[in-house]
Amino acid sequence: MIPITSLTVTLNSRYPLDLGGHSGASLRGALYEALAVMYDSGAQPQLADMDSNPTAWLMRLEAETNSGKDVPRPFAIRPPLGLPSTETRFGMSFYGRAAQLIPLVLSAWQGVQTIGLGRNRQKVTLKAVEGFDLLTRQSYSLEAGLPTPTRHEDYQHFATLLHPQRLQMRFLTPTRIIHQEHLCHEPQFRPWFQRLLERLRLLSELYAEPLWIPFADLLAAADEVRLVRDRTHWQEGWTHNRREGMRRPMGGFVGEAHYEGDLRTLLPYVLLGQAVQVGKNTVKGSGWYEVVYQIA
Repeated sequence: MIPITSLTVTLNSRYPLDLGGHSGASLRGALYEALAVMYDSGAQPQLADMDSNPTAWLMRLEAETNSGKDVPRPFAIRPPLGLPSTETRFGMSFYGRAAQLIPLVLSAWQGVQTIGLGRNRQKVTLKAVEGFDLLTRQSYSLEAGLPTPTRHEDYQHFATLLHPQRLQMRFLTPTRIIHQEHLCHEPQFRPWFQRLLERLRLLSELYAEPLWIPFADLLAAADEVRLVRDRTHWQEGWTHNRREGMRRPMGGFVGEAHYEGDLRTLLPYVLLGQAVQVGKNTVKGSGWYEVVYQIA
């Protein structure tokens, strides 16, 4: 599996912090601004060289073999949920060797204290940074340094503890899935699971060791998984891309979905997806889901 290092960051503010309609996009924008001021050397980012321009490598890397298109970013944001508060807590996950840049990212969040955040550039204070295991959902101190990433065997073992034929999901942020050139408005299992496998494969190739995935077998099993209860709804939204000077859609389905089928071979990947997220705009907080653990 891909080595993943996950953190939770807590910011304090004098007044409830208003991050707008898409808090993940606001957090990503603030982080980019601080990193650009502090560490952007202006050099063209190269996949094999994060040191010459860490800001560009983290935020705007392009693939030489992908016709200049953007590649999946080596991190994702889990935005705060609920109403604005004077204590804002959010998560970040770093994939593979991107964990080496965590000290720079944390210093950038220190810089955000000066720049301000959200509407009206409210001043914030960095209260705490903790490690977070998205599989067990346990927080831990970073006093002893960054943790050892969860192993492939841990995901496999955890999957054996869960119900092998029932799966309950909570899509916490808009999940935007394109399947066969069509936008999916319902959380049918095969489309988002296929996007997840493709994302895992690409992230591993770019930022870690290539992950071998038996696509044919897994997708054949995914075809037999049925959506038996759909309690999701569509949440529309747009974000402004400063670099391109245009708006991009961020709408997706959110809510709860229940599935039934033979899930034994699929569950390790579904569990891992809690940390990598799925679909479009993960770096801005989209595609974050949780599995409701049901013991077999």
